[in-house]
Amino acid sequence: MILTLLAVTIPGFALGLLLTAIANGRARREERRRRWLKMATYLVVVHVVLLLTVLGRPWILVGAALILIVGFRELDRALRYGSALRWPVLSAYVALGLALLYSVNRSAPMTVAFLYLVVAVFDGFSQAVGQAAGRRKLAATLSPGKTIEGALGGAAVALVVAVLARDLAGLDKVTAASLGLAIALCALAGDLSASWIKRRVGIKDFSTLIPGHGGVLDRFDGFIGAGALVGPALAAMATKI
Repeated sequence: MILTLLAVTIPGFALGLLLTAIANGRARREERRRRWLKMATYLVVVHVVLLLTVLGRPWILVGAALILIVGFRELDRALRYGSALRWPVLSAYVALGLALLYSVNRSAPMTVAFLYLVVAVFDGFSQAVGQAAGRRKLAATLSPGKTIEGALGGAAVALVVAVLARDLAGLDKVTAASLGLAIALCALAGDLSASWIKRRVGIKDFSTLIPGHGGVLDRFDGFIGAGALVGPALAAMATKI
């Protein structure tokens, strides 16, 4: 299974590097440096998470719990000072977190790897395609950097990867494609929801914990959203096959 994971991540990052290099041709020096740092950090983050899935369910649960705990602290700090959103948002976050932990606990480790791979591919290629070919803003007031072209490109690559990596979760092609699209949409919803909160409280990132990305929530908002909303269904489908 390790070779299966690397067969997705190595070509994926190679293509991402190519798209980033193309996009950097018209970017300023500081922006180029920031993009390369973000790419390098993402390479490490993705493979650390996938390593946890290889090590087994207890490690995945510990990793997911750490992500949720640190994310909760970041969210609480952002909403602490006079925001009426604090308790409704924190309550919703706890509900999503419990759903994510439920799906991780009910899923085989490679099913979690499948879910995370699709989210990571969608996140990475949405940004890479958007930087290289994005023209039309997807949600200018929430997240100015996101483009329609980037979201469509990320969703298309995520769908292809879901089909190619379907054996990780024991899915047939049609089910894998359907779930891949659902995962991409929920990851986007999680990302936009986090962006909405940041705009409401007037911050750019939830923290500076992850170089080039911001905080844990800045990096894992899509995974939390997709894991909570699609993860339970994925766990049930993968169990039946």
